[in-house]
Amino acid sequence: MRTQLLRLTIALAATAALSACPHNNVKPDAAPQPPPAAKVDAPPPAAPAADPAAAAFKAQGQAELDKALEQLRNVSVFFEFDSSTLTKDASDKLGVVGEVLSRHPELDVKIEGNCDERGSAQYNLALGQKRADVVKKYLAQLGVKEGQIRAISLGSEKPADPGHDEDAWKKNRRADVQAAPDAAAAPASSTPAPAAAPAPAK
Repeated sequence: MRTQLLRLTIALAATAALSACPHNNVKPDAAPQPPPAAKVDAPPPAAPAADPAAAAFKAQGQAELDKALEQLRNVSVFFEFDSSTLTKDASDKLGVVGEVLSRHPELDVKIEGNCDERGSAQYNLALGQKRADVVKKYLAQLGVKEGQIRAISLGSEKPADPGHDEDAWKKNRRADVQAAPDAAAAPASSTPAPAAAPAPAK
């Protein structure tokens, strides 16, 4: 009987010891964390919007240039018979041309001196050059830079009117002004005109 009581006591003590064992207090493993989300590259910054003021300024500048070119289109000044002297009408027209060119130094002009068909080719070339040169000189007096102006003679090779009467000759005694933007004018030259051969004056 005593033996059984001793065994029971030992069994109870073992049970109590097992109940107090620290392994019963072990915490469960933490739940696995999800992998970090893949890093998405940020979109590139948007290009800055065009400056409306700059665009308007550019458009205004182009409009002014177009207007200047229009004012220089088909400008011709006319001369009296056998003369390279500017008339009042010619001076008035060239006044507008000079104002435009002074305001737009990016414009270059070519002045073509012309004559009617009367007289020798050599004489007409010389007179055409005088007419182109007098126009060039007048524009320079108005403030146009010399580098903007080129003066040449076409003699009687480019008639405005192919007729053979006074009405046609009046149209052909002229100097034409032609302009273009951003075109470098050829160096202005005043090549001495060849000696005029005796010929009827025009």
